[in-house]
Amino acid sequence: MDAKDLLRIIEDGENAELECKAAKGGLPKDVWETYSAFANTNGGIILLGVEQKGQEFFPVDVDAKKLVKDFWDGINNPQRISKNILVDRNVEIIEVDGKEIVKIYVPRASREDRPIYIGHNPFTGTYRRNYEGDYKCTKEEVQRMIADQSPIPQDSKVLPNYGLNDLNMESVRSYRNRFSSLKPDHPWNGLELKEFLYKIGALGKLRETNEEGLTLAGLLMFGEERSITEYLPQYFLEYREKSLDVPGERWTDRIISSDGTWSGNLYDFYFKVIRRLTDDLNIPFQMEGLFRKDDTRVHAALREALVNTLAHADYYGQRGIVIEKEKMLFRFSNPGVLRIPLQQALKGGISDPRNPTIFKMFMLIGLGERAGSGIENIHLAWKEQHWTAPELIEEFQPDRTILTLRTTSLLPQESVDFLKAVLGKHYKFLTNDEVLILVTAHQENYVTNTRLQSLTDKKSDEISKLLSVLVEKGYLEPNGQGRGTKYTLTEMFYQKSIGNSRYNRISSGPSANNSGPNAANSGPNENEQTKDHEKVLLDISELARKKKRLHPSEMDEIILNLCAIKPLTLKELSQLLNRQMDPLRKKYISRLLREGKLELLYPEQVNHPKQAYMTRSLFNQH
Repeated sequence: MDAKDLLRIIEDGENAELECKAAKGGLPKDVWETYSAFANTNGGIILLGVEQKGQEFFPVDVDAKKLVKDFWDGINNPQRISKNILVDRNVEIIEVDGKEIVKIYVPRASREDRPIYIGHNPFTGTYRRNYEGDYKCTKEEVQRMIADQSPIPQDSKVLPNYGLNDLNMESVRSYRNRFSSLKPDHPWNGLELKEFLYKIGALGKLRETNEEGLTLAGLLMFGEERSITEYLPQYFLEYREKSLDVPGERWTDRIISSDGTWSGNLYDFYFKVIRRLTDDLNIPFQMEGLFRKDDTRVHAALREALVNTLAHADYYGQRGIVIEKEKMLFRFSNPGVLRIPLQQALKGGISDPRNPTIFKMFMLIGLGERAGSGIENIHLAWKEQHWTAPELIEEFQPDRTILTLRTTSLLPQESVDFLKAVLGKHYKFLTNDEVLILVTAHQENYVTNTRLQSLTDKKSDEISKLLSVLVEKGYLEPNGQGRGTKYTLTEMFYQKSIGNSRYNRISSGPSANNSGPNAANSGPNENEQTKDHEKVLLDISELARKKKRLHPSEMDEIILNLCAIKPLTLKELSQLLNRQMDPLRKKYISRLLREGKLELLYPEQVNHPKQAYMTRSLFNQH
């Protein structure tokens, strides 16, 4: 194995986090923090005997055999670490440029094994991984991991102090009517109310004491919001819709579970929301024989996405369920991370819903496909429309799962035209895959290996090669490393597009109301204002672009002055300041947010695709 193979390992970190440790003085003590963090997040690769300087990696002289022995001794010592989830093939010695290094592959631990922790106390020794590295988990994060270990689903829990009086009977009657209409000959139709609720899992009995009560599933599905929040104070459902770019108006339609105008339970929320999600879907209808079929695969996919969100949510988690509809996207966000690896969820075929009883209740009235097929069906529906592939991500602190469905073309003409305008005659030398990668970077502000796997039929190593080629050509710039590596269009695209109002990145940021294909039709006053903004932003950031080293206080001042002009995305700041995105975020943006000097444009959704930063004074104006 030579230096190129080492680079390939580093690039494989797109599929799993990468941590390089010099290990010159023996096995590093913090290797256990990284082991815990990888196991509790999405897995990763640890390289011992590799020193990192900036974005470059160098093998160093270490005693590889002793490192391997010390590592196995430590991982099999219950005084050191809670559990060994590795097998022999996960640890190997490889040779690079005549030097031996140790490669340790740590898989994501199963939910039954999480948390993996150091020492004897999970509340003080559990770690996870984010873009800044390993971090110690909060008590709540550890509690959620411990709760997910249980083979008993959370929604089957019997609540002895909750009964029929806590239910909204209109919701129950509506459910029974739907059930009997779908299954008119079903024997459950003749049952008394309590017996019916027992059959569907809404009522239960504690075998030890013979006490009966609502199950958590029954309370969530049919309960009154007041009763639900007495048991789950953090319970919250929200739907918000933004159909028009109206200045100063954040949402054109909004539903929340706590407003007192309706029951606030899952069943009623589903039917309130699904009508709004599928209203005005701009897709061709299908024909069955001579008759028009208004219900399409896209309708079914949206139903599936909504049911999955409600069935997979951790109702003990933070921030509740949020469903969003905008002009060109749908977003489904729920508390709790996936209970199976992300890649397995994307492949389909296996499902582990956190609330199988809720899932069953929806299936009994014809909603929700068999377990494990939901994401696959959504992908097929979006592929049929030639739309950008669905994006499924996990977030931590707090735990959330977010599914984003964009109704934009896989290759929007606007982005293709942008590439042609910037690259000129060089555009025709791009392969189809390279065009797709660059278009995605333009549309979504960055690309990752994982994201491209969902857009293509290529494997991680094939995508790594494509990305490396585009980096070598000077078209993409990598920011970060491992799973966190994000590839953005290089400064060349920004510089060449300055002066062209149609393709100017800065003018098409979150605060621009006329971005996109119609921007060319904007009036002279607006164009003049955009050019003025450009000039001011470029003038303010000139010092940072010219000087590689600035005192932190100087850089703080420049960032705050830039974000006082207009909200700016991390990518825009990176381009203006001539700094890489990842270090810029870690060293400056995160701290300025903590200090309250910067504010998020979309504070309710930290990972909003158009997230931008603004100074506090500008935030108050918004």
